[in-house]
Amino acid sequence: MAKTKTGPKVKRKGGGVPAKSRAVDALAEQMAGSTALIVTQYRGLKVAEIQGLRKRLHPRGVEYHVVKNSLLSRAASKTKRVGLAELLSGPTAIAFSNGDEVELAKGLMDEARVLKALRIVGGLLGGETVTAEDISALARLPGRAYLQGQIVGSIQAPLGQLASLLEAPFRNLVHVLTARSA
Repeated sequence: MAKTKTGPKVKRKGGGVPAKSRAVDALAEQMAGSTALIVTQYRGLKVAEIQGLRKRLHPRGVEYHVVKNSLLSRAASKTKRVGLAELLSGPTAIAFSNGDEVELAKGLMDEARVLKALRIVGGLLGGETVTAEDISALARLPGRAYLQGQIVGSIQAPLGQLASLLEAPFRNLVHVLTARSA
């Protein structure tokens, strides 16, 4: 039986191996430049909910991407973050942050409370693999600005007391002289 030609060949979407290689390189570059990343499972979320999640996380300095596990594990091994491979199962998305790790954790925990289908699996902080419980504990910490304010206040308070202590004899002398002249 002879084959019959049914029409022109249709190229597949996606671009094949070169496109996947570029995607792995881009992911590896983003992973290398990020200070923290958190892996989530998004099963049960609609596309509109994921897009809304991205928009709400963006002002916090967080990028949220839905990524194939195979590409993500290749990028993780390329950047020597092998602990990430054990977190990849099911439909996963990853949140990257180049700034405050606490803001990343707080943002995702807030969103997980609103979007019940969003589940935090774990992540990487620095080079360490952390669990969902660790991320939850990190989200309960105060923000970086608050902690910096506490440090400045604790440094400033003794200096203010020292200045007041050094100024007290002169202030007392002025009070004695004004009382004496009146």
